[in-house]
Amino acid sequence: MELKEILAISGTPGLFRFVAQGKGGIIVESLADGRRTMVGGTTKVSALGDIAIFTQNTEVALGEVFQAIYDRHAGKAVALTSKSTPDELRKFMSEALPDYDEERVHNSDIKKIAQWYNALVAAGMTSFRAAEEEGDASAETASAAAKKASASAAGAKKATATAEKRAPKAESRSKAPSARSTTARKAQ
Repeated sequence: MELKEILAISGTPGLFRFVAQGKGGIIVESLADGRRTMVGGTTKVSALGDIAIFTQNTEVALGEVFQAIYDRHAGKAVALTSKSTPDELRKFMSEALPDYDEERVHNSDIKKIAQWYNALVAAGMTSFRAAEEEGDASAETASAAAKKASASAAGAKKATATAEKRAPKAESRSKAPSARSTTARKAQ
């Protein structure tokens, strides 16, 4: 399971794993209980692999933050809850990411990070880094794009061949007006 397959769905508690693309949206599976559900196309869905945390100078991928928390807590769940004090939240975040931007990273964001981390650890994730996966993903993306381009080129050739086969049939039809037109019938 990779972090880019894990989704957070707006208005729905918990995390979900991407299963498949459906007609009207996507099919996801809950990490908590394994139930599958359909998410509509208008629902806001965020992949955890695409989320970053603000620091004083740059942004750090959420996977790197999760890995720091995992290393610091020896792979165990964190003790933060939704009722933790702001001081506890800030201390937790400064331990995981010392130079995070305190003005742009809110307490609610830290609570989400802790909840998501606990859900991922409970689901059995042990590695959150995507450095080696990015190289593989870019190679997979490039090969997928090449396959798609060759498939579309093959489809274009097939469509051209089909159009050429149909063209003689269309040209063989007579374009001359019918002998019995409406005006000719009225005159009789």
